[in-house]
Amino acid sequence: MELDKKDRLILEALQADARQSLAALGKRIGLSQPAMSERVRKLEDAGVIEGYGARVNLRALGVGLQAIIHIETTHAYIQKYVKLFESMPEVLSADRVTGAHCFIVRCAIADPADLEHVVDTLAAHGSVTTSLVLSSPVRKTVTVPAVRVRIP
Repeated sequence: MELDKKDRLILEALQADARQSLAALGKRIGLSQPAMSERVRKLEDAGVIEGYGARVNLRALGVGLQAIIHIETTHAYIQKYVKLFESMPEVLSADRVTGAHCFIVRCAIADPADLEHVVDTLAAHGSVTTSLVLSSPVRKTVTVPAVRVRIP
């Protein structure tokens, strides 16, 4: 599948507002509602669109702190950490990375005592370095390049 300009516009528009109707989106892009539905279905079937979700304001839920935690461990503990991340409600995301650390983990916590528990839990199989997030001034959506995108 090769993405054209209209596919890229669809992806950008859905990232900005996935709740808009396909008919309204089609009108903006210049496609009929059936053509729009077909394109979105093809993007979903190809795995380009993995799902839809809501952005949640963590502060409004009483979770006012976020931390970035770098974990250094041995290869023997990689899968144990992945399972641990999946089981911890505080973990928002975990990236396996190259370099001095093995993982970069983003956590949401209500107060410093929760952070202490998270750090102690994650330090079970390696060393951790923790940074508190002061703010997140830049949030971007994916910009689809105007080149051929290989889709399995």
